[in-house]
Amino acid sequence: MEISLKDILNIIKKNIIIILSVSIIFALCSFFYTKFFIPKTYKTSVKLCVSISYNSGSNSSYESLQAYNFAQRLVATYVEILDTNSYYSSVAKTLNDKYTATQLSSRISFKSVDNTDIFEAVVRSDSPTEAKAIADAVAETAPKAIANVSNIAELKIVDEAVVPKSPISPNVKNNAALAFIAGLVLSIIFAFIRDYFDTKIRYNEDMTTLCDLPVLAAVPDFEAFANNKKLDNDPFKGKK
Repeated sequence: MEISLKDILNIIKKNIIIILSVSIIFALCSFFYTKFFIPKTYKTSVKLCVSISYNSGSNSSYESLQAYNFAQRLVATYVEILDTNSYYSSVAKTLNDKYTATQLSSRISFKSVDNTDIFEAVVRSDSPTEAKAIADAVAETAPKAIANVSNIAELKIVDEAVVPKSPISPNVKNNAALAFIAGLVLSIIFAFIRDYFDTKIRYNEDMTTLCDLPVLAAVPDFEAFANNKKLDNDPFKGKK
């Protein structure tokens, strides 16, 4: 069976109420489920700088550049030192053992910042205040942990953590929009399937389409005609 663009538009037009209703229901369900049932995640971060001291003198600019390049190379090493179970255990002690080292390792991640001598500790938690507390504990313990392992350089706090104001996930608007699109697609597919399995032959346009012949005459619905006539002859019609 061939189907034209006009047929597609007619199917959508006939089922537009169902299509829109299903899409809106999907979007509303997604909105309320995301808003009230999916746990929220908050993120904050603290930035640390690898600082290397050098002797000032006639070649201070050259030594400064050398120290900067060396600090860049140390960033990866220091990140590996901090991303260990022993370090997370020290952070846990600072937080009065509220979390285990394993729990903290899943909440804290380290990454370098654009190939500089600065790296960032990113903290994720289901509570904004807890995210800030963990980040503060990282800022407190990281310089000490590095000093215990290496005295080549020291860590300095560049940017302290702040309490996040809004969660990074879930995205309520995106989820609702995706649910609306999913409802739209599914309802349109349902409309086409229902139309495909609908074997009823309706008035002249269906006959003309199926048989490719003009309709010369049709038998009217006498029962409906009789009911309408009774209503027209009802003396109380329109009266209260």
